[in-house]
Amino acid sequence: MKHGLLLGGFTSHDNSEKCAHLINEWHDKSNRHPSDILGPHKFYESYRSFGNHRIATHLRKSGWDIECIDYGVFFTNDELAQILSERVSKETLFIGFSMMFFTPSKERLNWITDHIREKYPWVKIVSGGQKTWVVRCIEADYFITGNGEYAMDALLKYLCGEGPEPRVSNTFENGSQLIMAQHAYPCFPKRDASISFEDRDFIQPNETLNVEFARGCIFSCKYCNFPLLGMKQDTTRYEDSVYEELLENYERWGVTNYYVTDDTINDSKDKIALIARAVRRLPFRPQFSGYIRADLLIRHGKETWNDMIDIGLTSHHYGVESFNYESAKSVGKGMKPEEMQSGLLEIRDYFQKNSHNFYCGIFSMIAGLPHETFESLESGKEWINKNWTDNFVNYFPLMLQKKPNENSDDMEKNVYNNFMEYGYTYSEEVPFIDDRNVNKEMNEENRILKSSNIGRNWWTHPSGEYDYIDMIDWVKDFTDTRVKMGVPLTGPWQHNYVHAETYKNPEENQEYYKRNGKSLPFIPMINIIKKYKEYKLS
Repeated sequence: MKHGLLLGGFTSHDNSEKCAHLINEWHDKSNRHPSDILGPHKFYESYRSFGNHRIATHLRKSGWDIECIDYGVFFTNDELAQILSERVSKETLFIGFSMMFFTPSKERLNWITDHIREKYPWVKIVSGGQKTWVVRCIEADYFITGNGEYAMDALLKYLCGEGPEPRVSNTFENGSQLIMAQHAYPCFPKRDASISFEDRDFIQPNETLNVEFARGCIFSCKYCNFPLLGMKQDTTRYEDSVYEELLENYERWGVTNYYVTDDTINDSKDKIALIARAVRRLPFRPQFSGYIRADLLIRHGKETWNDMIDIGLTSHHYGVESFNYESAKSVGKGMKPEEMQSGLLEIRDYFQKNSHNFYCGIFSMIAGLPHETFESLESGKEWINKNWTDNFVNYFPLMLQKKPNENSDDMEKNVYNNFMEYGYTYSEEVPFIDDRNVNKEMNEENRILKSSNIGRNWWTHPSGEYDYIDMIDWVKDFTDTRVKMGVPLTGPWQHNYVHAETYKNPEENQEYYKRNGKSLPFIPMINIIKKYKEYKLS
């Protein structure tokens, strides 16, 4: 049988094997604090991967034997070498890497790919994800961006001598090739985009899995470089497909908790109603977390709110971006600030009052958008610190990448052009920074980005009032203030920690979201990963 391996979970903030050794040494009576392994600022990928299981499910339908390896960053190099030695054979055609997020751990990844090429020279290396600059963190033979099911079909048929060369978007200097699936092999809508796990995936009942309800986004926010933007058609899955996937995961593994991977979960009232119909048929109550468009949630009203509460979709991340109307409008968020603010408060109060489990509502903001001033930033901060103190708010300085080149994809070029049209200046050199710690951090970030051929635009705002470094300082001050206020540092993306602890008594969830992030229950999540490792290495 044709064989392949799909690896995931390599996001890390460093190149070391430190977290892998720490988790090997961990025991419940350890003197080391568990946040040293999974702390909120460690940036180790403590989530089971998604893309590798999506591709594996698809390829198995064509007779492939595909095994997935998750939590990759928590395996030492020797352990990864052991896994490969026990699984790779002459039947193994490819080893794939699922790359959702950029990772600076490029040296570790290079060690892995060098090891594969030395020990198994017949094996092709494939790196897949949503963004070109992310998938190229791997020294692969082939890169695939976008939803890659049909692109993988074409590539593997070619490698097996059963089909023509795949439609390639770019060939790089070293001979590696890029397949942009969203153009060459579009895979949307995908009405049956389910994932089916195997016994060897070692799913544990207190895990948080991923689920996809629809593919792509109907919006085209100016800062977004995901591939499927401005979608005109409804891509929602069939009701039965959603129901059967959730039921299978409950009956086989006992899983009830999910991250929804949709770019925007609530893009239509009809979509939420369809998902609600599917979930109401289940013999259990699930819980969902994910990205919610706040302006749509406000306008869709209580009928949709009730559907979301009923199905457990009560853990939300809102991309608000700015409370300056012209700034928000410039990037595709056009609701007036007063309407947005009053709507957020009404949503919070309604969900807190009516949710059978808990409500978590965080939102993210961007500091440095067009038309933004220090005055408007301070006004937004004042409202947040007065009205949104029981949930996390995350400000990010506007991050622009370096000037696109011949290897950049259309999404990167579009984002760059969107902001350059407003008159942002361009510089790839780190400016002088008074704060030694910030200066060290920024120079290290620049080094890492340049090593991956990415780079940063150290811009000056069109107004001339401030630059990127000023926004870093402003965001730091905002965050420090929130910490001193005792505002929780946790949100939907930490719910896997909370659920791992409370899955038998979900009513306890709310208590964790009232605490500071340091009180997160890390130990059950550590044990999930540790047990998974032991199983895969046994």
